[in-house]
Amino acid sequence: MYLLFDFWRTIIDPPEDLDQYYLFRVKRILEVEGVSNEEQISKAFHIYTGIFKVLDARRRSEGVEIPGQLEVELLLKCIGVDEIREEHMLAYASPMLELTKVKPFVRETLNQLRNEGYKMAIVSNTPYHPMVEAKLRRENLLDYFDAIVSSHRVGLRKPLSRIFMHAVELLGGNINEAIMIGDSPYEDIMGAKRLGMKAIWVFKENEKIHPPADAVIKRFSELITVLKVI
Repeated sequence: MYLLFDFWRTIIDPPEDLDQYYLFRVKRILEVEGVSNEEQISKAFHIYTGIFKVLDARRRSEGVEIPGQLEVELLLKCIGVDEIREEHMLAYASPMLELTKVKPFVRETLNQLRNEGYKMAIVSNTPYHPMVEAKLRRENLLDYFDAIVSSHRVGLRKPLSRIFMHAVELLGGNINEAIMIGDSPYEDIMGAKRLGMKAIWVFKENEKIHPPADAVIKRFSELITVLKVI
């Protein structure tokens, strides 16, 4: 059996206040340029928020990934910097590395699944692939996965079929042998089901849409039992 895992809010949890996450990113990018003035940071954050909203709307409506490098490039141009460097992208990735936490029971569950012989992949909508791998490596989770598939690398986002198919191909399996585990009703569950895969929804409080999943889990540790049932 082949397991595909979403990353954001499935393997890791961001801070509750996402403004905090993105402000941290802007501060770190500006630090690369030696900018620490609070007023300048506030203005840059306002600019970045606008850039992010426009690009993210395109990502969701068109199903294509727009690399995070463009977010950084547009922000830097607004503060008079023409050249994007590696340090800027390290700053872009910094909130993922420093502000997110691995969800409870993930490590223990992945270890058990690996021991039971499952092949596993991450399938993530992310505009910057290296920060996903870096976070997994930092948390000593990278070796549990046989493939890390991102929209940044594939160019297409969930729920489009190609990104799921690419992950299954890398694992050496077939769609009808794969199960998608994720928190997004539309991107993860409906996307996988439309392709003919089974899907397990990681339940979210206050979610208005309850997707047609094959099973629902509230805690990651429930995955072991659920997999035996479906």
